[in-house]
Amino acid sequence: MVDCGVAIFDASQASYVYISDMVERALGYKAERFLTGGLDFTFTIVHPDDLPGLVRFLEMEMDYLDAMPERQHRLNYRSSYDYRLRCLNGNYMRVLQRNAILDLDEEGNACRMLLIISNVSHLKKNDSMMINIVRDQHTDLLYTYNTESHTLSTDNFLSKRELEILRLLLGRDFTSKDIADQLFISVHTVETHRRNMLEKTNIKDTSKLVSFAEAAGLI
Repeated sequence: MVDCGVAIFDASQASYVYISDMVERALGYKAERFLTGGLDFTFTIVHPDDLPGLVRFLEMEMDYLDAMPERQHRLNYRSSYDYRLRCLNGNYMRVLQRNAILDLDEEGNACRMLLIISNVSHLKKNDSMMINIVRDQHTDLLYTYNTESHTLSTDNFLSKRELEILRLLLGRDFTSKDIADQLFISVHTVETHRRNMLEKTNIKDTSKLVSFAEAAGLI
């Protein structure tokens, strides 16, 4: 994970405890800007079109955690979402942020969180955003956010069959025929699923789609 920046976030104070050198090198800002400015500073460099979606994602994340019947299960929680950040040079970078709870306070609320931040500008070109929440290795919540209409949707996301095909492609040199034989479907059906996935995600080739899906915790 040498291409990833790491941060530790204090959820109770909405502040960062630690920022790795990789975050500083990628974005251009000194770590101190994040450490002193906290979440408020991060919001100032989020793309204006993405900010309402990111706020919505954070609200959904908190609502999800609050609804967990047994608070200890929060330690098995993972989430990811992508958005654009403005670098110090003025250019925007699309990042994928993955989150995990490190510890809980005495009341069972999230205390410190591990944030892993990757540059996915080369993988995803469209302006939609995605939130994925996983518990016990199973996806519980998956939405895309349209930055133009400011709406959440599950309709345009990958189907169970499409995700199954991506899992078969992960770490394997499978052809469409190999996948067709594995799933007992036609090669034409596999190729149709490939085209549909690329069209839905606006990612140019299957290898990049697999990389993005793996990084986001979809497969």
